[in-house]
Amino acid sequence: MKYIGICVKGLEKFASKFVKGKTIDKGRVLFSDLKDIKFFDDVYEYSKDFKFKNFEDLIENIKDIKFDIKGTFLVRCNREGKHEFRSLEVERTLGEILFKKGFKVSLKNPETIIFIDIIENKCYCGILKFSDLCKRDYRVRLHNQSINGCIAYTILKIANIKLNEILVDPFCKDGTICIEAFLMGCKRVYGLDYNRNNIISSRLNANIANANVDFIEGDVSWLGTKFKEKEIRIVSSLPFSRHSKEILNLYKEFFKEVKDVAKGKIVLISGNDKFYDYCKDFKVVKKKFMIGKMDYYLGILR
Repeated sequence: MKYIGICVKGLEKFASKFVKGKTIDKGRVLFSDLKDIKFFDDVYEYSKDFKFKNFEDLIENIKDIKFDIKGTFLVRCNREGKHEFRSLEVERTLGEILFKKGFKVSLKNPETIIFIDIIENKCYCGILKFSDLCKRDYRVRLHNQSINGCIAYTILKIANIKLNEILVDPFCKDGTICIEAFLMGCKRVYGLDYNRNNIISSRLNANIANANVDFIEGDVSWLGTKFKEKEIRIVSSLPFSRHSKEILNLYKEFFKEVKDVAKGKIVLISGNDKFYDYCKDFKVVKKKFMIGKMDYYLGILR
């Protein structure tokens, strides 16, 4: 069986590597094993894909697909790009076609969800298996620069942390990276933040997740007093704001501390690419991706 997973645009090559699949489009990965799907927000069983010219051509290609409908059904359309039609039109038209073929519709509790995934002039079709996977149940208190569970999980996998290593997020915000690390099996996880409200939020979220994480209020200078030289692994979502001078000073201080205490691969993301300017003591792999409509920047440091 083949599946398509929808992930963050720009991170699909990492996700495809981890699930031993292949990138087939922006934010789309084709794979076969459902064992590890925390990279994806939605996963659907692949039926067919094709290119189309207009709405009529789209429907003409879809209507003859033999979907494996069990019980009642619902059509859901995910659409990206500029089109002369809306997602609702696709859902309604295909729903009517299937209804006329004898299938029963259920808008509230469908047993089968037909998923129409449109990217520009390409359409992928299948049966939805999992949805909204990035909305982890423990994420009750959120930071305004919070990243979702899928992104946190992906950058932790990129870091390739061994379960007996010490993982530290020096800017934990609402604790998502730390909690995901613990749920992955990391035994020694620390979250640091200079904002007390962030620590309170992180502890609340960790309690809901039953994650044993040590959250500590303090700034990055705490790293050098708590840990030995080359003792910790670091994965973090760096803060960013309009007050650029303040943020740049923070980046400068952070990399000064990290140079001494961190070991192995360091994985960082931020909505501000200026942090690259302070990575001169490291070899850096740079990658841009998108959260919603906002550009984010990934740095893999060695």
